[in-house]
This record gives sequence, C-alpha cells and structure tokens, in this order.
Amino acid sequence: MSSRIHVGVTRAGAGITPAGVSQQHHLAHTADGKLILSWVETKGFKNTVRFAVYGKQGWLPPQTVVSVNSKLADPPVVQGMSDGTLAAAWMLSVKNDTDPYAADIYLSRSADSGRAWSAPLKPYTNQARIYDAQMSLTPLPDAGLALVWTDSRHVNHDDSQASGKNTSRYQLMATMLNKDGQASPEITLDDDVCSCCRSYTDARDSELVTVYREHFKGEVRDISAVRWNRKGVIQSAPVHDDHWIINGCPSNGPSVDLSGQQGIVAWFTAGDGKGRVRVSFSSDGGKFNSPIEVDDQAMGYANAVLLDDGSALVSWRGNAGPEEELMIARVIPDGQVRDKTKVYRGSFARWPSKYPGMEKIGKEVFIAWTDPIKKKVRLAVYSLPA
Repeated sequence: MSSRIHVGVTRAGAGITPAGVSQQHHLAHTADGKLILSWVETKGFKNTVRFAVYGKQGWLPPQTVVSVNSKLADPPVVQGMSDGTLAAAWMLSVKNDTDPYAADIYLSRSADSGRAWSAPLKPYTNQARIYDAQMSLTPLPDAGLALVWTDSRHVNHDDSQASGKNTSRYQLMATMLNKDGQASPEITLDDDVCSCCRSYTDARDSELVTVYREHFKGEVRDISAVRWNRKGVIQSAPVHDDHWIINGCPSNGPSVDLSGQQGIVAWFTAGDGKGRVRVSFSSDGGKFNSPIEVDDQAMGYANAVLLDDGSALVSWRGNAGPEEELMIARVIPDGQVRDKTKVYRGSFARWPSKYPGMEKIGKEVFIAWTDPIKKKVRLAVYSLPA
C-alpha cells in the first residue's frame, strides 16, 4: 500500500485555497460529503468570516457569512447540517466589558448555500459568561446542532474537597439546538476545567462525546472525556492518568473522532518535561484504551481522524529546533505508528490560529494551517492507501 501527501496544487486545485490574506482556519463538511474551508480576512478594524466549498469540480466561489468591527476570538465555524443547510458560529469579543476575556457566541443558518444568512442568535441564558478561549460544535440528526463553550460564571461546591476538584471559575457548558434554533436547557459538562485549552466535540446519532483538559486539585491537568445527550451527562472519566502538574493553562487541547462504535482521542502532555503526543482508541464510544505514543519531541496541537480500515491519521506540531514541523502519521489500534510524514516546516501562527485542522472526505484527508510568513491559510491533501 502507498499514500501521497500534496502541498500546493493537487486534483482540481485543492491545495490552492481560495483564501487571500487570511487566518483562523476551520475545516468541516457538507451533508453530501464536500469539504468546507472557513477563514477570517482582516482589513483595518473589520473582520470578515468567509468560506468556500470544495467538490469534484474544484472550489466554488467564496461566500461571506458576516463582517464585524470587533475581534473574532476562536476560529469561526461553518458546518453542514443533515438537511443540506449550513450553520455558522462565530465568537465575538464584548466591547467595553469589565472582563477583557468576555465574548458572545452567535449562530446563523443558511438555506441557499451561504448566499443569505438568518439573523444571528445567542443560544444561551443571560447568566452565561462566555470565555473567549474556545468553542466546539458538531451537527446532530434532524438538522440539530450541539454547542460547547467555556463559561466563567461563579460556582460554589460544598463537596469540592471530597471530589478532589477545585472551586471552579471555568466550567464546560453545552446546549443542543433544533433546526429552528430553539436551544435546550444549558448542561454543565464539567464544573472545573483548564481555561484556555480547546474542547472538541463529536456525535454518534444523538449522543455526544466532548474531550477537554481537566483541572484537578493540585494543578493536575489531564485529558477527560464526557459522554452526554440532551438530558445531561451520561459518563465522565479521564482518558489517561498522565498526571501533568502545571500551574497555568498550557493552551493545548485534545481532539476526538467517532465512527460507529469506534472512537479516537489525540492529545498533548508534558508531565515529565518531554512534549508527548498520544492517542487512545475506544471500541465502545466511552472507555478509552491505554495510550499509544506518537511523538515524544512534540509541541502538540494534535488532531486525529478515523480511517475506513480502523486505523487513524494523526496530525501534530513537532519540535524541529528553532522551527516546528507539521507532522502526520497513521496509527494502528495495536500500537504501531506508521508512515510518519512531514507536511510543512517553519513557523506557525499564534492563538487563535495555532491549531492545524483535519477533515476526511472520501479517500482523502485535508490538513489546514495558517502560515504566518505567507499570511494565509494553507491546505495539504493526504491520499489514503488504496
């Protein structure tokens, strides 16, 4: 078996993105399996959310979701819904707020491939205090959508010592929206989380798994996974006891991908002073197996997607001396790490553009990153083995 990685021109120009000067990339897909690339273009004080769809005939003309005269925090998302419509989400910093990290999340829908968008809505209560570090979204059956965010509203715990958790400032909150934009009651997924590490959410039918970095007593910051649905939390447990003690958020969150009963989580840890990227497979969508180490000289920012043969493709930022490398590798559930390949070597953008993105479309995996030298979003294509 063989595979190929393309950086630049590939079939129908996939590697040449339609984005000009750009940042804050995100990859998703439409209901019929076409790639969606979204990004932000900045001119003066104006930030514009744009996206384009890529199919067999190449890139369709870019469309605009919204333009704002304020900072866009986490990368905006354009996501394909099960009924063929599109949903967009963006996180806007709140001007003149006493909290410099205060933000609002807005959602909008389009029924005409992005030419027109519905009036934006905020799908949470007035008690929410959105922290501008991250949000994660995933589509649901019947054109629904799940939204997860970090919230800094105050919570007191009488049982914090018994549970081993700290009194929380940062919580992981969630809601589920139907196709009409009606939101379920807010759900607390975890009441004490690492503030700046992204969460990542995927769905299996109407049940979801969100992975994130915990915040345990003693400044232990390991990765946990929570299974949940519209009624609340079903199960929550650490993915692995790395026992990383760090007095501050490493701003380096995990990712998750689900397919059938299989799942995979990829994450970064540095509990022993070495930067390690690890993955863990699950065969029941809940409990994750012992970790497989992919790299022990890593900077992190890991992503993973499941492949049709049961293996996974993992991407991460590796340490290459004064520069970094965008790396990929295939990981087999029995522990083998194969076909390590360098996609790019150089510098990477800082927050909020620092995470490479991945999306599997048919027999190809697309990898996106923001190049701070070229000042644009770039794309590579990994052709899966035959």
